Amino acid sequence: MTTSPGSKSPGSEGTPDVVSGKHTQRSSEFAAAVADSAAEAREALLQATPPNRSFTQERNFSERQIDRAIKLGFRRPAWVWIARDHGGAILGVVAGWGAEHRATPFILDFLDLPFDRPEIARALLELAVRDSSEPDRATMDLIHFLPSTSGLDDPDVAALIETLANSGFRMLVRRRRYRLDVLGARIEVPPTNLRFDSIERADDPRLPAIMADILVGSLDAHDVDALSRGDLETVAAETVAEYLERDPFESMYLALDPEDRVVGLVIGGLRGSPETGTASFIGVSHRHRGHGYAAQLLGWITRRIIADGALFIVAETDDDNFPMAAAFTKVGYPHTESRIDFVRDLVPARKSGSR
Repeated sequence: MTTSPGSKSPGSEGTPDVVSGKHTQRSSEFAAAVADSAAEAREALLQATPPNRSFTQERNFSERQIDRAIKLGFRRPAWVWIARDHGGAILGVVAGWGAEHRATPFILDFLDLPFDRPEIARALLELAVRDSSEPDRATMDLIHFLPSTSGLDDPDVAALIETLANSGFRMLVRRRRYRLDVLGARIEVPPTNLRFDSIERADDPRLPAIMADILVGSLDAHDVDALSRGDLETVAAETVAEYLERDPFESMYLALDPEDRVVGLVIGGLRGSPETGTASFIGVSHRHRGHGYAAQLLGWITRRIIADGALFIVAETDDDNFPMAAAFTKVGYPHTESRIDFVRDLVPARKSGSR
């Protein structure tokens, strides 16, 4: 239940009422607040327990990754929310991930929630959403990594879904996460007659133009969700802007066929460390689907990232995006983890058929 500063949210039977204030949520049994220093944020993050033993969760909760993220500004004290009892013991932690230049995080991705204390989980999530909201922000996104063998009915996963639903988050999609071991994998790069032009500046008008073509008929759940809120031109521009916040324009390449028609866009490069690359985006225009271009784009960017020195390459696609999943299999990417994406709506979606 959303509460305004100074208002009181009625607790369920047997749970304490929670009072909301600026950057805090308090009750007779606990207090949730944003970290007031890098030292407090680090302490809370280090004491948190990974929700499962997937590779990404264990990495994100490791001391090395926590220190690196704080140093580079990917995690800031203002993006770490901590619940403590009145003796100071930590009861739960939520943290966001962003970029140094941003006022708010891109996503919430670090969760250590007490499922047996739902009032604490709700208070932390409510505080994180409120502190991360901006006037033009339509949604608050939250992601959760888990082993590829985990099902939605696994007790811990089901508890997370229920806890997030009680805080206004809907499950948007489950995604396949791939981690290619360059030295250990059998990589197959499909032959192609496409050529690839690098983007020379961030405001290249070809970027929103090809993105609009890619969005038409897209199977990506985030694309479909975004198009329920805005028109194609606006969503294309916003999608390009989002990628430019995470990926330098120098890592963006237009794919052109022998007749010089732009058929797709691929984004990728080294990310985070000298040995790890990311195939961030593979998109084919709706005008040119059905020619195997997705695998060709993926193969081309894979080879380029390897040439830059990557030992591992990570990538993702929705579970239901079967054409893209087939492209990953064809090139040799193994499905190593899963990711569940949750969304809390801050701006209502358009009604069906509206413009």
